Amino acid sequence: MDAREESPAPATSPPVIHPAVVPLSFLLGTWRGQGEGGFPTINSFSYGEELIFSHSPNKPVIGYTQKTWKLSSGEPMHGESGYWRPKPDGTIEVVIAQSNGLVEVQKGIYSFEENVIQLQSEMVGNASKMATNTVTLQPHLKATLKKL
Repeated sequence: MDAREESPAPATSPPVIHPAVVPLSFLLGTWRGQGEGGFPTINSFSYGEELIFSHSPNKPVIGYTQKTWKLSSGEPMHGESGYWRPKPDGTIEVVIAQSNGLVEVQKGIYSFEENVIQLQSEMVGNASKMATNTVTLQPHLKATLKKL
């Protein structure tokens, strides 16, 4: 081969996904969409939302970040991050820290065949008092997201 010729680029192998994460690998990537929010004490509003699910090779967890913004102005509204920890028995634990100081542990189940995840809040705490019974979470947001 002439020294001036370029050799072909080396083949790269796909990233290694931990076996515990494989059933939820459909989540990996960026999801984006829009939603509506409302609660009896506030005016209804529209918002944009983005979720990013990431995975470090050979780790049995999925990293998670979320952010929302006002559709009318682009102003940031909320953010959170955490870890999704799938178990081989089809259960999952999700640990989330929110920008407003709340932390939440959710537990549930997932179905590899149906790409369905069902979660329920198990514990909510805040930065000044780790466990609390005075904070209850009520559904107040609904969004439709698509994977980019």
